[in-house]
Amino acid sequence: MTGIKTGRTATATTERTRASMPLTRRQFAQALTGGLATMALGSLFGCAPQQAAAAEAHETVDFDVVVLGGGGAGVTAAGQAAAAGAKTVLLEKMAWLAGSSSLAIGTFYGAGTQLQKAAGIEDDPSGLLDYFLSRGGDKLDYDVQKFCAEHFGETIDWLTGELGVLFKETVSKKGKDPVPRGHNCANNAMDALRAVTAYAQEHGAEFHFGTTVESLVVDDGGAVTGVLAKRGNGSTVLYNAKNAIVSTGGFCRNVEMIDEYCPDYSGVYTEVGVGCTGEGLQMGLDIGADYVGHGGTNGILACPVEPGQSKLISNKALWINSKGERFANEAGQTHDIYYDVAHFDDQKFFAVYDQAMVDALDEDLRSKLDFGLEQGMFAKADTVAEAAAALGIDGAAAQTALDAYNELAASGEDTQFKKKAENLVPLAEAPFYVLTMGVCTHGSFGGYRVNTEFQVLDTDGQPIPHLYAAGEVCCGTFIYDDYPAGGCGLNWSYTSGRFSGANAAKAALA
Repeated sequence: MTGIKTGRTATATTERTRASMPLTRRQFAQALTGGLATMALGSLFGCAPQQAAAAEAHETVDFDVVVLGGGGAGVTAAGQAAAAGAKTVLLEKMAWLAGSSSLAIGTFYGAGTQLQKAAGIEDDPSGLLDYFLSRGGDKLDYDVQKFCAEHFGETIDWLTGELGVLFKETVSKKGKDPVPRGHNCANNAMDALRAVTAYAQEHGAEFHFGTTVESLVVDDGGAVTGVLAKRGNGSTVLYNAKNAIVSTGGFCRNVEMIDEYCPDYSGVYTEVGVGCTGEGLQMGLDIGADYVGHGGTNGILACPVEPGQSKLISNKALWINSKGERFANEAGQTHDIYYDVAHFDDQKFFAVYDQAMVDALDEDLRSKLDFGLEQGMFAKADTVAEAAAALGIDGAAAQTALDAYNELAASGEDTQFKKKAENLVPLAEAPFYVLTMGVCTHGSFGGYRVNTEFQVLDTDGQPIPHLYAAGEVCCGTFIYDDYPAGGCGLNWSYTSGRFSGANAAKAALA
């Protein structure tokens, strides 16, 4: 007899996560480009009954591989499974490909690539492995770290070669890695997502949008036999499948999960894909999947007047905390500063501008600065002490910090935080401006424990039969609590998608 396991995915929880975290302007734009004409499909959500649900499904369909989630990981998995000859369907609860990879800048991290060779960069996977191990990978599964080091470059070559994705010629340094390993899409991550979507469609993968998976279906032996899903019209569909791949993204839009798994980031604003509410992860946990994670997140520095990486967060400004103290090299690694600020009590920092910096802003940024002043998020005064005090900051300390900063700028050497001379500019022209800044999550580091076949493991370390995972939903296996470098998460998604799809198809067709 077939049984159904359901996650802690009650309607109340789902409504809380969605209502409390509305669309950003960037996500709204993505919704428009995704085709709002199909939004009527919607996505209903609730707790399915147990055994009776499968029997009462309005429709039953059969596939070799079913993929849950339409981000870079899921689409790549569907494409690889279909290319291997498996009858494949991808289920996406939104009306468009709503994964966070559609919002990413488009950096893929890897070693030994054709782009590196063309740029004269000598590199190999062994060096990348050493770097991963130095950034927390030594605390995780060594085989997974080695696998990523060996195959990340291969994924980049697959994208630039077989799929023809255009990348910039320059390979950039990221994180604390001294070797240039950041490969950047010509425009953004949509370049890669469009390519793998076309690849999947060309090989016959089906895409079912507006289809919310409510539970994994398992037999009495604990093996996954498919999923139960609900369409926008309310009809229930049983998708029988020889193998299932969960690639539903992270859980930054699930308040309870962030509180439980990443409590240091409770209350932090997020810009992840609107579908990243964690129910895909919970489904697996409810049937015995093991969770691995150490409370970390990926994120950026944020400006309240616009989403994304605002240019008002200038590395030529002076950055202070709520005590009025300078706390970092403003031109340092933003991920490191993100972690510092996220652990401040108020999770805020403040950028100090002088009038010369304001005069250099373009019309768009100036209008956003003016908006911040009107809304009381920014302050302006004849002295930095007065501007800081208007925002509740210790004005005397802020003035002391600015005076010390200007002395360093005059000397041409930042002996405090080692900021490079070209970014060390005096701030001396009144009036002065103090801009409130904060942090924003772009991903959660935690999820299913998987092996190098991307099989989901149970709490005893054994594979759950017929269940695979890809992308952020299982990234805790690869990332400890600190992001190794920009582009690691995106390549984890595409590489895990490649191999989970191929492995699931091979097993299904065996």
